[in-house]
Amino acid sequence: MTEPEIDENRFREAQRVTQLAALRGTPMDGDRCGGCYYYLDPAQPMAFCWHEKLQILVGADWWCHFWEMPEG
Repeated sequence: MTEPEIDENRFREAQRVTQLAALRGTPMDGDRCGGCYYYLDPAQPMAFCWHEKLQILVGADWWCHFWEMPEG
């Protein structure tokens, strides 16, 4: 069995984005990704965040610095 290859550049970029966004796995003061304007499908436990600086799959209970209240 061979070890999987690790793309060091992609790993470093993912770490940079996570740090920039202050992405955390728990809600902050009641705000959570599932209730954010940028969370693509609020009915799902995981969905795509389409914020221009993040653009990754996130959990509904996560939180980041870019959290924004939905319009409406």
